[in-house]
Amino acid sequence: MADQIDQKAVKELLPFLSLNARGDVKSLALDYILGLSGSDSGKNFLNQNEEYLRSLLELTRDSNSNISRDAFSTIVNLSAELAISDKLLKFNIIEPFLSYALKKSSQHADKVAMILSNVTRTESGCREVLKVTNMSEECSFYNIVEILCKEKFNPSAELNYLATFLSNLTQLQESRDYILDRDRCVIQRLLPFTTYSASLVKRRGIVAVLKNCCFETRSHQWLLSDAVDILPHLLLPLTGPEEFSEDEMEKLPPDLQYMDDNKERECDPDIRNMLLEALLQLCSTKHGREVLRKFNVYVILKELFNWEVDEKAKKSCENVIQVLIADEPEPSMQDLKQVQIPEEVKKKFDEEPQTNVENL
Repeated sequence: MADQIDQKAVKELLPFLSLNARGDVKSLALDYILGLSGSDSGKNFLNQNEEYLRSLLELTRDSNSNISRDAFSTIVNLSAELAISDKLLKFNIIEPFLSYALKKSSQHADKVAMILSNVTRTESGCREVLKVTNMSEECSFYNIVEILCKEKFNPSAELNYLATFLSNLTQLQESRDYILDRDRCVIQRLLPFTTYSASLVKRRGIVAVLKNCCFETRSHQWLLSDAVDILPHLLLPLTGPEEFSEDEMEKLPPDLQYMDDNKERECDPDIRNMLLEALLQLCSTKHGREVLRKFNVYVILKELFNWEVDEKAKKSCENVIQVLIADEPEPSMQDLKQVQIPEEVKKKFDEEPQTNVENL
């Protein structure tokens, strides 16, 4: 708790957490605060004393790169706490931070992307972002997706946490509508990243975006059409090296036929689970079930089920298999989200899209 730290000593540091303070003492004071931000007692103290948050935000603009780096690092630690991330929003950080993250020359853009992903774990944080993206061309949704999909955009940053940030935004209907806009060709740009090997964070974030978009049943027919062709991109990470009979193989999507002997499945169980949850959502409509059956998805999931060791992912795999092998419901019950079904099954379809950020 806060009484576990020397509050008097910490308060004496506040005057040195200023752009106008002498460089050496400013660096020492900030280093101490950075250490505090890694402990529960330190986070509690800084949360209760907003003047430190204000000073830290000021120091992110310091001309000394080491000072601004440590200020950003401290805010990364603090924003991992929901109470503090909500408080940071009161300082109107979204527009300057998002603008900074999307600049090619920003040296600490990765840290800022992490902060943005932390402060958008809540719906209120996401709504603050959309206020900015709707008003600013520089910080537009288009630019976020454009930069996320562009390799080596910033030579000083990987920007993988922009994917987590984007997945958080898809909690909101407006964000999902943008990604699913048929004239913008956004979701098609994200699909190749389901097998992006260079970053687990980026891959996980984009799979979360796709899963959340699969909650939109009115888009299922389009998502499964040749215009998007989402199914192979969801299935490829779940497919192993197993051989199938010629009859079974020919029914699979062309991209999933004749896998190499060294084909490996997605290594992250959380990503596998999200991919399976996306497939389950596609099964909520008659058209989705028909397409998954037509392309023999069952045989891939059967092998996955036998291979899977993660309990949660295995259960999700079983859920999809059960829907695919079940008899088709009567015409009046073909949209599984609109009919009376057992509560435990209904929950699988009706859970709202969620954030996918863990505390950093």
